[in-house]
Amino acid sequence: MISKGTTPRIVGALFAFAIGIAGAASAQQQPQQQVKFGMFTPLTGASSVVGLDMRRGVELALDRINAGYDVPLSNGMTRKIGPGLMGQPVRLIVEDDESRPPAAMDAVRKLVNVDKVAVVLGEYSSGRTQPTGQFTNENKVIQISIGANSPTLRDIGPYFFNAIGLASAQGPQLISLAQSEVKAKTVATLFPNNPYGVGVEIATCDAAAKAGLQCVSKVRYEEQKTDYRAELRQLTAPNPDAVIFFAYGADAALILRQAFELGLDAGKKWIGTEVSNWSSDLTAAPQVGEGIRGIEHDVSGAFYEMQYAAAYQAKYKEKPTTAFGAFGYDAAMIAALAIADANSTNSDSIRASLMKVSQTYKGITGSLAFDKDGMRVSQEYGNFIFTKGALQPYKVTK
Repeated sequence: MISKGTTPRIVGALFAFAIGIAGAASAQQQPQQQVKFGMFTPLTGASSVVGLDMRRGVELALDRINAGYDVPLSNGMTRKIGPGLMGQPVRLIVEDDESRPPAAMDAVRKLVNVDKVAVVLGEYSSGRTQPTGQFTNENKVIQISIGANSPTLRDIGPYFFNAIGLASAQGPQLISLAQSEVKAKTVATLFPNNPYGVGVEIATCDAAAKAGLQCVSKVRYEEQKTDYRAELRQLTAPNPDAVIFFAYGADAALILRQAFELGLDAGKKWIGTEVSNWSSDLTAAPQVGEGIRGIEHDVSGAFYEMQYAAAYQAKYKEKPTTAFGAFGYDAAMIAALAIADANSTNSDSIRASLMKVSQTYKGITGSLAFDKDGMRVSQEYGNFIFTKGALQPYKVTK
């Protein structure tokens, strides 16, 4: 009760104080803003098989976060997260980039400017990831690449991270495989004319030179063409001992079919990188890829099978279709771990926490420890052969 002699100034101050107390109490009772994750991925077009698999990996991670999850750590401990983040379920907003750079840019602009997501996950192609990463970095929004790995991604900026190892490490392994399996002295390279393809071509031919091999033909092809016969003739004109190649999904199916029709005997001489990109696209004509050897990100092992592959099969009624869904899972899980650690969706706070939690998170795909540029430090690769319509682990000849 206010007494008769209380001045109007004191009354006003007491009223303002009471309103402040009530406002603070009301704010405490209101739910915090929902945390939104954005994802752009190729659900249609040449890379759709990989794009769907990445989406599934992200969904599995966020299902666990929304249910409450004990995140495994590298020291054998776990960290409890959830249910949800910051008191609310995480919402995933997915945009189809149609396997095209312009559509990828449209998707990311929407996620950042309209949906106001806390984190952007994606993509798989470096040619689509680099421009979108530059956009999100300029807008100070965290982007975590799932499968893109051109060495040029390192230079994008402080708000860009990569959940997969850069491709510079692939060149030496591809040359080693060509030497051991084909006894190659000369090699030809066939890569897409995009940042990833150019990066791996350079790494491969640099590794060849160091090993005493010669790159006698370098072909950079344009994606989503309807005929690659001219490129194949140019590729094989010098009669190389081995062909080292990469292609996305539907492009790979066409390139390998036309190579088969031209009698190029890819099964004996061709060495592929990231071969799970196309293995599921050869269902209709597995003979065109029979015997092709190559490397793929190693996502095998008991931890992967128990923590990821079994849950994937239970939810989607089939085994993981590529290696990249697991990288999507890790990208989503480490983003959630960073937001929980920061208790904030502020980009600078998330960035600082990503640098910290990456050192202790036990990834499905291995260690995700980031270097000072936000790039994954280490990446393991396994050797595979495409035979009887599927990829199988392959033991390299000594």
